Amino acid sequence: MKTMYEVIWIDDEWEKMDAFKEECEVIHHIHLHPFRTQKAGMDEFDKNPKKWDAIILDAKMLDESENEVPMLVGLRKAVQRINEKSLQRKVPYFISTGQPDLMSNETFEQSFGAYYIKERDDAKLIEDIKKMANESRRFQVKSYYYDAIEQLRLINDWGCEKILDILETMHFPDKEIDPLLYYNPLRQILESVFISANRFKLIPDELKNGQVNINQCVQYLSGRNADVAGIRYGRKQETIVSPHIKDLMFHILNLGNVNSHSTILGDEDLEKLKNYIDSNVCNSKYLIYSLALQVCEIVLYISKCVKNHQDINENTKMCKTIGVVELIGDCQTHCFVRSKRKGFETKFCLLKSFAERKKLIGKKVVVVDYQENTDKNTKEKYPFSARVEPLE
Repeated sequence: MKTMYEVIWIDDEWEKMDAFKEECEVIHHIHLHPFRTQKAGMDEFDKNPKKWDAIILDAKMLDESENEVPMLVGLRKAVQRINEKSLQRKVPYFISTGQPDLMSNETFEQSFGAYYIKERDDAKLIEDIKKMANESRRFQVKSYYYDAIEQLRLINDWGCEKILDILETMHFPDKEIDPLLYYNPLRQILESVFISANRFKLIPDELKNGQVNINQCVQYLSGRNADVAGIRYGRKQETIVSPHIKDLMFHILNLGNVNSHSTILGDEDLEKLKNYIDSNVCNSKYLIYSLALQVCEIVLYISKCVKNHQDINENTKMCKTIGVVELIGDCQTHCFVRSKRKGFETKFCLLKSFAERKKLIGKKVVVVDYQENTDKNTKEKYPFSARVEPLE
């Protein structure tokens, strides 16, 4: 697996250059993102300038719409916008043209610099893109951690760039960052990891309501009780993640005892975190470096879990209900399990003799399985009978 070069390509006739696109992507690992107008391509560039390793510009391009005539004005605007972002990331651009009137135009070259002739100079263009990108610190760091970065790119493009910010600073210390500004992004990456796991129900829907409850997700993945939702993964002792991944996730979540369920920390929590770091951490840069590497490990691990657990039905079955065993008035034969599981208000019936023998009355249990209640005295009020195991 090789690191992909991420390249914006603005050309209103890019569809006609299938051979060039295929060669770039299959042979040279240059991922071309094509756009037909200057505005569309540069709007994408503005969203995340740090993502891009290069930009290919047609000399005469459509400016803002596809109802225009290709002209040089689009090229001028694109070059201006690229230069405006150079403080964030200096991205090299390459002009590729098939326009006969420009091929020997000295004025054009004096205005825009060297350019490449389509088809004739394609090999040279590809060589120069790779050469310029390889000299970039950002691309070098991306190459060092290509396995994690590729997974991060699929999960959270913005978060991927935040991790690269941290790792770039770690490898090139002359670049400065404020570590405190990167704690929220790490939590947001965790949220994105959990959302990706939710697509296959390794994280159940009960933990995702608009945004995920990251505290409860960590509890669930690590085989603990997600009490807010009233669920857990599997039976006692069963877990999705290994102990070291559990520890890494809790480390990011609970640093400075800031274990808020929210992804974004408020001013009060951030101030609390700052005070904790000032009092207990010798060098916050080293701490944020270690956390970034831990996130890389978590991303790879959870991605592997998702790959190995694609059966949504089986994953859904592993989400077990937590409830408390309670008595039914003066009933001598049965008691029931009261569940707080969101969206699941059924009360499960349980033999009172079993509950008393196992000393479960008033205790928290996991509903391992359930079936239709066949007892004529209780089935109307409690349609399911449960098989349970104690949690405490």
